[in-house]
Amino acid sequence: MSGFSDPSRAFGLSEGYFAQPKFVAEEFVEEISRVDLEFAKKNSTFEPKPFVRTFERVLEKLLEAQDGLESNIAQLERSTKTYAEDHRKKMARLKQTFATVGSSFEKLETQISEVGSNTIRIGEQLDTVAKEKDRAEAIRELVGFYADLHEGNASKLDELLDGGSEGMIKVAHTLRRLNTIVADNQYSAPTDANTKRQIEKYSENFEKVMLESFEAAYRDSDVHNMSVAARTLDAFNGGVSVSKAYINQHPFFLSSMISQSQDSIAEASYQSMEGISDIRHLPPAPDRWLAQLYADTRAVMFKDWAVISKVFLRPIDLMQQLLKRVFEQTIQSYLETLLNRAERQSKLAFLRVLSSSHMETRKLIEDLQRFDAETVTPAVMVLESARRSGNARQGLLDIPGDTQTSSAQFSRSRSKQKPAKKGRQPEHGAIDDEDDEDIDDEVAARDRLGEARSGVSSAVAIAALIGRSEGDNAGVGLLHGFLNRCCDDLFESYIAGGNYMRTEQMHMKDAFRQTLVPFVRARTERQGSGRGNALLGILSSVTGSAGAGGGNSAGGNVGQGGFAGGNSGNGPGSMGKGGAGNGPGSSLSGGDQLVGKQGEEYEGTLTTGTSRMLLQVHAEAVARAVELENESQMADSVSSLTNQLLTSLGDEYVFPALEDMMESLQDTRQEPDLRTFAAIRTANIVVRLVQTHFQKAIVPFVGTGSYIYRDIVAEKNKLMSRIEISLNLISNKFIGACTQWLTNLLSKQRKNDFRPAEDDFTAFEMGTQPCRQTTDFLHRIEQTCRQSIGPENQSRILNDVGDALYRMLMEHLRKYVVSVAGGLVLAKDVSKYRETINTFGLPALSEKFSLLQDISNIFLVQPSALKSLLDEGPLSRLDRATLQGFIQMREDCRSSNLVKQFL
Repeated sequence: MSGFSDPSRAFGLSEGYFAQPKFVAEEFVEEISRVDLEFAKKNSTFEPKPFVRTFERVLEKLLEAQDGLESNIAQLERSTKTYAEDHRKKMARLKQTFATVGSSFEKLETQISEVGSNTIRIGEQLDTVAKEKDRAEAIRELVGFYADLHEGNASKLDELLDGGSEGMIKVAHTLRRLNTIVADNQYSAPTDANTKRQIEKYSENFEKVMLESFEAAYRDSDVHNMSVAARTLDAFNGGVSVSKAYINQHPFFLSSMISQSQDSIAEASYQSMEGISDIRHLPPAPDRWLAQLYADTRAVMFKDWAVISKVFLRPIDLMQQLLKRVFEQTIQSYLETLLNRAERQSKLAFLRVLSSSHMETRKLIEDLQRFDAETVTPAVMVLESARRSGNARQGLLDIPGDTQTSSAQFSRSRSKQKPAKKGRQPEHGAIDDEDDEDIDDEVAARDRLGEARSGVSSAVAIAALIGRSEGDNAGVGLLHGFLNRCCDDLFESYIAGGNYMRTEQMHMKDAFRQTLVPFVRARTERQGSGRGNALLGILSSVTGSAGAGGGNSAGGNVGQGGFAGGNSGNGPGSMGKGGAGNGPGSSLSGGDQLVGKQGEEYEGTLTTGTSRMLLQVHAEAVARAVELENESQMADSVSSLTNQLLTSLGDEYVFPALEDMMESLQDTRQEPDLRTFAAIRTANIVVRLVQTHFQKAIVPFVGTGSYIYRDIVAEKNKLMSRIEISLNLISNKFIGACTQWLTNLLSKQRKNDFRPAEDDFTAFEMGTQPCRQTTDFLHRIEQTCRQSIGPENQSRILNDVGDALYRMLMEHLRKYVVSVAGGLVLAKDVSKYRETINTFGLPALSEKFSLLQDISNIFLVQPSALKSLLDEGPLSRLDRATLQGFIQMREDCRSSNLVKQFL
């Protein structure tokens, strides 16, 4: 804004007036005319000329200020354009400068790379020369040993043996190379054959002495000498012989249990599994000898790792060999014996032993994998890290101590064949300077190993010690896959190829058939006998089923429209994988007790006990499938077992029972037994059991988003829909039977019931006999209905029965002549009908019988009051033809000329 002054003072305003954010013209006019306004107020007259002159001056100044502002803006635009052009030129020069500098740096980098490449090639060549020099030196030394042995002189090797553990390791390396040379030289001269024999003889003697030293140290639990011998033999033949010696002499394979006959052990253990072939009993616990064997295996592996990690250079390899021997020789042998014995007894025994053994084996595998991830793998990673960093050469696990035992033994064995060597002999227990140097190099590695050998170290801490992050561990050790393969190999012949599923399906078929034997037998006997006697047997069984079902927690509240479902809360859905031992029994608790009475109370009809037993068999089968099948096949297996359950439950049990129930209602000459309601209630319980079983024992293992789930839901809904349709048909059939029975009861009405004698006080007090029988029947319908079915079905059935009774009574009351005294009897009957119907709790039905009560008043009032009764009360809603039918039944209808009066 240079060159442009603030115009505010020119107008007599405060500085910066025109620079304020908000400019109001009215305030500006008031401000510039403030003096003129004050003058006008003092003179009390208004003179426009001062204002005109003031406004003219202000206008001139505003125009001048506008011109000055425009001039200043133009000047600033020219200056800005000039500055922008200068800035553009400077940026172009700077960009060119940067490009030049970048090009220079690229050339410099290229030159440095060329120098570095040359340096690397020179270094590689120098390294190659050094290696070739070392190799030539080693070859020269090896040729010297070969020449000495060719002449029968092993003094140099014997001198190396006297040099401690490093000397023995060097001898082992030398003998290994010499054996490779003589083995590859197939076309050697006859003189070389003698050298070969000398080398082989010396090697055999050396290996024998090292193994004897290792075995002696093993028996004495001398870890140090075991380590020396193991390291030496590892350098000699890769450690094959010492690994075999360690495993073959392991006490685990020589224990008293394993030394016993596998058959006798399986027999003693199998006899302890009571009820293993009984579907009514819960699956027994895993075999106790197998559990003990696995416990011993855990203890041995946890304990031996502390020794193996100190003794062997490749402890992970030896752990694999030891585990493989345990699984293939000990565990598999006993497991095959146990399963063969179970298979000879029954399919259920075989399946239960297979599932429990698999579960126990999986627990062992998980424990070993956890130990591997937390202890074995971190310790191995520490050793490998130390070797890679060069902290330990050959003797990473060497511990200071007596290293002369093996070499002294070998020297004594050699002294028997030739004279003793001349030269310095180190004192017993001494360690040469090279050993001391190696031990100093190993201190750091041992310190880092720390608690990794103890078996109780934290995987995270050790991982941090060797530079691995916690996420890299992920709980998976080096033996993870190997242990999984060991578990799979044990059970592959029993599970793979559909072997398990075929056995499971055959068992379910046999178990379902066994459970339904009493039902099928009683049904066959009933069909062979007369239908009249069959009805009594069916309904008696249904009554017993309802009583027992109502006493258990699963069915006690179904009649009230609710389902406790407590017995299904611990089904296979809550046991997780491996719940074969607990799930099926807890899923349908009480089923074994109900089935225990099946032959006495439940034969031949639909019962909750039998249904629970079928679901219990299926729940246990699902639990085994979840335990034994892999993740990819589990859903298909559960689906297959569920389809088998739905087919057997529906076609072999539920629908035949419902068909028998339907046939029992065909005979309308007998009073329909109201205990049929209990059978309907039992069917509802079965439906709810299936639904609860489906949610708890099936859905958790098939998911909710797969085609398998949709197929199972479709099959389940199809079964429930068929049951619902059958129950509706039975309900309608039962309502028809009740209606027919009410018709039979009302047909017993005598012509003179409503024309009683004056001294017949019973009729006046209690009503007629058909009324008493009908109301008693209705009371029993109402009570049984409320006890057996839910509110919605109660309302429908009671409404249908009550409505049918209302229609029958409307016709019934127009069939009998009613005297004056008989009107009281009829009103008493209608009152009892009304009281009974009111207990149904249905307002619409109560209203109809209230109208029926008003109709009974037609027979009570005097002829003179009859017109007001028909025209003013609720009866006015009825048509005249209907009312005429009741009026004609009055005994005084003709004498009082009532017909003509109301026509």
